[in-house]
Amino acid sequence: MRKPIYILALIAIFLLGQDWSARAAEYIIVVHKDNPVQRLGIEEARNIFLGKQLRWPDNSSITLVMNTNDDIHEKFTRELLEKSPVQLSVYWKKILYSGSGILPLAVRDDEAAKSYVALHRHAISYIDKNSLDHQVKKVAIE
Repeated sequence: MRKPIYILALIAIFLLGQDWSARAAEYIIVVHKDNPVQRLGIEEARNIFLGKQLRWPDNSSITLVMNTNDDIHEKFTRELLEKSPVQLSVYWKKILYSGSGILPLAVRDDEAAKSYVALHRHAISYIDKNSLDHQVKKVAIE
């Protein structure tokens, strides 16, 4: 009877000692390299990704690009927007069906997000921090 308890205790110690945060995806917000925006306040970033702020400081229209990669989208939605992915989907559908806006562009992964942002000066998206390369520019969130 002691052996199963001993094994369970060892498993628990092993699992508690793991650094699970190191495995979790971490997102960054990216824009076109020529976009003059260097940083966004957290509320400003929320307002952009919730369609409440529609224009950049130079009065050009913001193009939202939602990265639907499961890990990144989940983390981004919960941390920055303080919603679940389902709540965000319902939120955007209400905007669409009320006639007060259109759905943001949805892309399947980091590469598609970077490609779109790299080609469209007024676009903004989010990607895994490890996917950042020369195609796009990271925006600091304060």
